[in-house]
Amino acid sequence: MKQKTKIAIIGAGASGLLTSILLSSNGFEVTIFEKNNKVGKKLLATGNGRCNITNQNINLKNFYSNSNISLIKDQLENFTYLDCQEFFNNIGIEFKLGQNGRVYPLSLTSSSVVDLLEYESLKEGTKIELNTEIIDVKYSKNQFILNNSQKFDKLIIASGSIAMPKLGSNESGYQFAKKFKHNVVEPVPSLVQLVSDNKNLDVVSGVKIEAKIGKKRGDFLFTKYGVSGSLILDISRQISKQLQTNKNVKISVDTMPDFSNEKLLEILTKRSVTLKDKEIHLWLDGLLNKKLAKFILLNSNLSSSVKYAKFLSTQDIQKIIKTIKNLSFNIVDTKGFETCEVCAGGVELSEINLENMESKYQKDLFFIGEVLDVDGDCGGYNLHWAWSSAHTVALNMTKVC
Repeated sequence: MKQKTKIAIIGAGASGLLTSILLSSNGFEVTIFEKNNKVGKKLLATGNGRCNITNQNINLKNFYSNSNISLIKDQLENFTYLDCQEFFNNIGIEFKLGQNGRVYPLSLTSSSVVDLLEYESLKEGTKIELNTEIIDVKYSKNQFILNNSQKFDKLIIASGSIAMPKLGSNESGYQFAKKFKHNVVEPVPSLVQLVSDNKNLDVVSGVKIEAKIGKKRGDFLFTKYGVSGSLILDISRQISKQLQTNKNVKISVDTMPDFSNEKLLEILTKRSVTLKDKEIHLWLDGLLNKKLAKFILLNSNLSSSVKYAKFLSTQDIQKIIKTIKNLSFNIVDTKGFETCEVCAGGVELSEINLENMESKYQKDLFFIGEVLDVDGDCGGYNLHWAWSSAHTVALNMTKVC
């Protein structure tokens, strides 16, 4: 009888669990090593505990890399949204659609996803070693030796990035990659809140609006330390990169994207007549959240003598409009790896054979998921990359073996 191929997977997160299911169900002897005391710890935290599994609108434009992002085109096309839905339906998870194509388990609890992935993995015969940190990997005589003891024919690194270290993330995947001569693009926080040194943020802290920055639009949350919300998470990758070389970066926020400057001038000019006896903060109340109205006025550089609407000149109104449509923030930092959802950076894509996720420098060594230099927009895209890269390695390994 032919001996089964022994495969080790480092990391029992999204990509590691899905890979184990596909490989174990095809006759491989699979062992997952997980340093935490439970599987899918980071997966449990995604989507605010609801698990944003994927997105209906998977598109290359929603993914980023320091290499040519088109390199992952085939992986996305070979494991589409419909493929993802079929896989999860087959293991017992029904989908619920949310805003902007976001997809969640019908239960709206991430534990449903983790529990069923773990169940399916164990059912197919995967051995899951919890509380087991791999600190050393060697390759000798066509085998990988983990922690100077266990030997395997193939090794899959699914260890994730350094995002959210409180959930067990660390640099081990990068260190293993470097040991086998791979370059690692220095990770920076992505999908992360931004820190600003703007004054008076306490005035508007907690206010949530729909806003626009450049061509991107979404939820925008004012905080005491700076800014957050899905819109900020989506631009945070770019800001993190800029902060690597600049001490601060400016962003301009359109707080009323549904109104043109001309329309606002018409509305505010009329209000300055019909509501002329109101104090200016009340004059804006009803048009803007009252906390935001106060913040806008504090940033509009109006004369301290302008206390009532009737004293507003056309120039004053134009200053207010400019602030509403171009509210400026000086970004001095991010909230860092402690709170970021993913990292931008990781094992360089050009050094991976993306047809099967195998290292170009070491045969039978594979990298999948977030450890690679691929990250996506907020909304299920990063998890979809985990699923699609896992599907790629399992599909091709099954074909070859």
